[in-house]
Amino acid sequence: MICPKCGRTIPDGTQCPCGAPVLSSNPAVNVIKTVGSSPKFLVATILYSAAIVLSILSTFSLTSIFNDAYYYAANFGTVDPEVFYPMMQMIESSSVASGIIASIPAILTAVGMWLFFISCRDTQSGNVSTAGLTICKVLAYIGLVAICLVGALILILMIVLIVAIGAVGNNSYYYTDASAIAAAQMVFVFFIVLAAGVVALYIAFEVCVIKVINRVKASALAGTADNRIPRFLTGYMMVIGIVSGLGGLFSLITLPVAGLASLASAAAMIVMALVLGEYRSRMTMLLFPPVQPVYPQNTPPYNVPPQQPGGPTGGSPQQ
Repeated sequence: MICPKCGRTIPDGTQCPCGAPVLSSNPAVNVIKTVGSSPKFLVATILYSAAIVLSILSTFSLTSIFNDAYYYAANFGTVDPEVFYPMMQMIESSSVASGIIASIPAILTAVGMWLFFISCRDTQSGNVSTAGLTICKVLAYIGLVAICLVGALILILMIVLIVAIGAVGNNSYYYTDASAIAAAQMVFVFFIVLAAGVVALYIAFEVCVIKVINRVKASALAGTADNRIPRFLTGYMMVIGIVSGLGGLFSLITLPVAGLASLASAAAMIVMALVLGEYRSRMTMLLFPPVQPVYPQNTPPYNVPPQQPGGPTGGSPQQ
């Protein structure tokens, strides 16, 4: 087998002198187990799990904000006291329940990541369980379908609004400025293009995630090396992580818990991009190992004058 760390050829199942751990006799599976049990993947899993917990806790902070708002409104007499308490109970229960329900996909994704980490860390077997990857893939398919439906709905609503604005302008031609109608339509067209671009990027991201999961599963099951990790995926994750981190910093002022959740999620996204980059480089080394220089052993010496027929001293031959 080929060492995934230094590229040296070593006997199957043996440890390389460079110190790289051997978790499987198959080099591709060994890379999967090595990266899946690495400290980077563990940090990404912990950060993602912490982001989910903080996101759920942020719903309680939002509930307290609503409680304060209705409390002040009731003290100033703008809210009927008989309606106040039932409304507060309904808001509190609905916000907490909706926060937990909305976090179910993220919770299942975290469960899949933990299952994959535990399977990769297991040294009793040289194989990798793909149960965690299957959970993440199913959730990625659900997210892809959901974003496609949301994008189609937004597109339909925008087109309906543009047609409605044009119809209003035609019906009141003498009382409406045509330039204002055209400007409104151009604004809606701009938002349609912007929304379509955002949806297209997210769809491409989900498609890349599904492809990567399928390729990792295929490598784990068949033991074949595959380094096809799109750079668009890792770059997109880095950009989204940086943008989410900046948003989380600003959110720390008004909503500290939600800001911490955003920062943890952003850090998990960035670390996961680094994990995928390491996985790609290790698989690339398996597919294209570095060439070891081979020096010939039995070659004639160079820059030595040829010997004379009479021997090394150059004398005449014996008669």
